[in-house]
Parts: sequence; structure tokens; C-alpha cells
Amino acid sequence: MRSLSGIVYVALIVLACLAGTPWFYALTALFLVLALPEFQNITMGKARTPIHYAVRIVDLLMALVIVNINLLWFLPLWAFDVTLLSFILYLPLRLTLSLYDKGQQALVDTAYSILSIAYVAIPLLALNFIYYEQGAQVVLPMFILIWINDTGAYCFGSTLGKNKLFPRLSPKKSWEGFIGGLGCCIASGFAFSYIIDGVMPMWGWMLFGAVVSLLSTWGDLFESLLKRTFGIKDSGKIIPGHGGILDRIDSLLFVAMGTAVIALFF
Repeated sequence: MRSLSGIVYVALIVLACLAGTPWFYALTALFLVLALPEFQNITMGKARTPIHYAVRIVDLLMALVIVNINLLWFLPLWAFDVTLLSFILYLPLRLTLSLYDKGQQALVDTAYSILSIAYVAIPLLALNFIYYEQGAQVVLPMFILIWINDTGAYCFGSTLGKNKLFPRLSPKKSWEGFIGGLGCCIASGFAFSYIIDGVMPMWGWMLFGAVVSLLSTWGDLFESLLKRTFGIKDSGKIIPGHGGILDRIDSLLFVAMGTAVIALFF
């Protein structure tokens, strides 16, 4: 079941990348609708009262506006205005809702609400930006590099790993695994420079591979911090054998931000 669900997950991403803009935006919206509640269930607990449900709805609507504002990018000034106006309305509304939350964690939950948008929605917006600017020729290699980093780190770490990379958060990660994944990503970036023309020079692809490897590792470690802080094993149960959607896109959320920056220069 784990292998089958992994194949379906990869196939869904590849098909969305190749199918075009509407399908890719639908994929990021799906990631958002699944990941935002997972993060909030972990940090804020499951909704228990009408005010809690109201908060979740407001947060999700704001996040959807942020991620799907790409649909208006043919009128960029309008898109910016809609995003800015939405957040201007969202922030006082969310702060006001906290006044009606009688729980002792009302203020903390408010902070987690805003963090959930920063952690999940903003990177998915960046991912849509990359696809809008560069299309599948950058986005699909980015996903492949994430998977190559995971595979390389596992192979090198399981065979050569002796020195712990971050024992406080991930006892199984080693420096040998990290360096192995990094090397595989840089080598793959070198290969992509010959496979894909006109996007980046060779050194740009190799730098891209290194950035993906580093941010992928940090993204995975951040989710480990999140899960250890709240004493859970998986972010959810939606993907058989893999846990929640956050367990699958934790690296992506960090990598998307770095890739967006790189996309601005090429």
C-alpha cells in the first residue's frame, strides 16, 4: 500500500505539471486544502466550538485567495490589489475572532493561524509563480531533485552514515546522507543543463540542485521540529503508508521559496 500510494502521489504531480496551468493550480489548491487543516489540527487542536470552526473557515478562505491569485495574473495590478485588500480585511477579522475564543490558548491559536498561512500558503503561491513564469521545465525538475535528494540521502546515510546531522530532531539523518543527497542533486543539476535548453546555464542548474538539497533538508527538519514539539508521529493519515500531506510536502514548502528566488534571476 505504501508503494502504491507513493506511485499515485508522484504520478499526480507529474501529470499536473505536464497538463498545464489550470491543472497545476488545482494541484496546489488541493495541497493547500489538505495541508492547512493538518497544520492547524497539530498546533491548535481540532475545532471544538463554533468560533473555532469560524476561524478555520476564515483562515482557509484567506489562504485560497493567496494561492489562487495567480488566476488574475493577466491583470497583475488587480491581483496585487485583491491580495492586499484580502489580507487587510483578514488580519483585523482574525484578531477580532480571538476575542470570542474563551479558551486559554486564544492568543497562541491566533499566532498559529497566521503562521499556518505563512508556512503553507505563501510557499504554494511561490510554487504557482514559478510555474507561471517557467512552466514544467523548471517545476518538474524541482520535484525530481527533491525526490533525488531524499533517495540519495537515504542510500548514502543507510550505508555510510556515522555522524549525526541533527540528532535533536532527526536521529536517523547523518552528515554522510546529507552530503550524498547534495552530491546527487548537484550531479542531477549538471545533467538537467544538457536535457533542458534555454532556462539556466550549467552553473545555474548545479546551484539549483544544491539549493534544492539544502532547503529540502531544512524543510524536513522543520516538520520534525513541529511533530516533536507536539508529540506526534505523522501529520495525518490521508496517504496510506506515508501519513499526512504535510509529511509529503514539508520539503517542497521550503524548496518552493528558494526556487522562486532563483527563477527571478534566470
